[in-house]
Amino acid sequence: MEKQRKKAGELTILVELCRELAKLGLSVGMSDARPALSVRRGLTGRKVWIEVDASCASYVWRRDDQDHHPVDDPAGAATRIAAYLNKRDDRPGTSP
Repeated sequence: MEKQRKKAGELTILVELCRELAKLGLSVGMSDARPALSVRRGLTGRKVWIEVDASCASYVWRRDDQDHHPVDDPAGAATRIAAYLNKRDDRPGTSP
């Protein structure tokens, strides 16, 4: 039961971020396999996956888990994620 509550909490947190990312014009999707969002610029851009960390305190993106942002600021997280996508997509073939 605790695991289900944690997953529901993660989903609520991710939905808040999803709304903010959509306001910025990004393409956002919810994973049906795990609590996570996929985000990209346009329908053909490369995806970045966003999850909530184990403590439910931060959004985390990038494979190296170097980019975090507190879950109590979804608008700020959306702005940072959009900036990350812009920077990454402006340099094709590289991963910042």
